[in-house]
Amino acid sequence: MSRALTRRNVVLLAILGGALLMIATTQTWVTASGLDDLSDVQEVEISGTDVADTVTAMALVGLAGALALTIARTVLRYVIAALLMAAGIFSLITISGVVAAPEQRAVEALGEVTRTTEHAAAYEIGGFVWVAMAGGVILIGAGLLVLLGSSRWQDAAASKKYDRSASGVAASGAEEDPDEFDLWDGLSAGDDPTDRGASSQRRRTDLAE
Repeated sequence: MSRALTRRNVVLLAILGGALLMIATTQTWVTASGLDDLSDVQEVEISGTDVADTVTAMALVGLAGALALTIARTVLRYVIAALLMAAGIFSLITISGVVAAPEQRAVEALGEVTRTTEHAAAYEIGGFVWVAMAGGVILIGAGLLVLLGSSRWQDAAASKKYDRSASGVAASGAEEDPDEFDLWDGLSAGDDPTDRGASSQRRRTDLAE
C-alpha cells in the first residue's frame, strides 16, 4: 500500500483541511473602507464567520469526518469520503461567492457596525480567504484518497502485517508495517497483535511443509 494512502496520513490530511477552514474563518476576510460620513468608523474588518458562516460548519464536518475515519470500516469509509468532498466543494463555492461579490456578502455585517444601509466605497479581500480555499481543496483531496486507498486498509489488518519477524519480512516482500488504525481493525476482527510468537511458529511450520 502506498505510503501516501495509509489511513494515518489521510486522517491527518483531513484534520489539516478542517483546521485551516476553522482558523481562517475567525480572521478578516473583507475590509470595507470609504464609508459614509455619517458613520463613526471609516474602515471595518469583517471576519469569515460574518460573511460565510456555513464554511465554519463545513470545517466541523471535515474535523468530525477525520475523527470518524480512525474507527470506520468498509462501507462507512466511503460515506465519510463523500462527506469530506462535499464539505470541501461547498466551502469552495461559498468562498468563491465572497471573492466575487464581497459587497453583497458583507452588507449585513457592515450595517451592524455602521448602523446604516450604505455600502462602502471599496472592499478588499484578506489573505485568509485563500487559506480557507486551501483548506477546502485539502478536504476534497482527503476524500479522494479515502476512495482510492481505503479498500486496502482492511486488507493490511487482515493479513497481519504487524508480524515483523525475519521470515514474515521475507515472505511479504515489499509489504509495509500497518499503522495503528490498521491494528485496531485487526483487534476488532479478533486478531491478537501481541501473539507474535505463535504467528512466527505457524509461519515456520507452513514453510517446513
